[in-house]
Amino acid sequence: MSLKIAILASGSGTNAQVIFEAVQQKKLDAEICLVLCNRPQAKVLERAKNFGITQVVIDHTLFPSREEYDKKVVETIKAHGAECVVLAGYMRMVTPYFLASFPNRVINIHPAILPSFPGVHGARDAVRYGVKFSGCTVHFVSEEMDAGPIIIQAITPCMQCDTEDTLQNRIHCLEHRIYVQALQWLAEDRLEIIGHTVHLKDLGTQKAKMVVFESEGVVMNALIYPPLEIE
Repeated sequence: MSLKIAILASGSGTNAQVIFEAVQQKKLDAEICLVLCNRPQAKVLERAKNFGITQVVIDHTLFPSREEYDKKVVETIKAHGAECVVLAGYMRMVTPYFLASFPNRVINIHPAILPSFPGVHGARDAVRYGVKFSGCTVHFVSEEMDAGPIIIQAITPCMQCDTEDTLQNRIHCLEHRIYVQALQWLAEDRLEIIGHTVHLKDLGTQKAKMVVFESEGVVMNALIYPPLEIE
């Protein structure tokens, strides 16, 4: 049975677009029950409409508290039949009530190699710190920001000439590769949380995989683990 998901987003929705396409191309065994956005003018709503996906706007500024807002969001998600929540550029911290409503079924992608550089400026912080490698992380969401169990990570070199924008663009390319993969593993019921570690069932002895991708006309290498099974 297909994984029934709700996608929550606040902005352009490039990661959401990749998920839409993966479902359409049958690379991801999921049903997108709705796209929910807290900003009425966000471009992700137009993207969802183009794919014939239900769009719901719940403006957070109309609620007296984060808790009241999340109660409405949870009610809406459940009313549309979704069982898993995918955060795709959703610029709000979810409450304990929200997480308890979907235990181990809320997933996020972060533009840094967690636990380094949590927060909304992962690429900027990496460039300012002068690290030699950065990347992105798909993880289960916990009450502590960007601290939940890690599902998959991708690593790319940080070059001396990098700016926040150039690094962020490369990271986006990697996000588009690993988010769909993580969701497909969840759809296959292959993710098991043991302590704070996510184990991938039937992984065997596979090693990290080097992939080649292009960003702004430049061909780059990236290291991904667990290795991708979706091309």
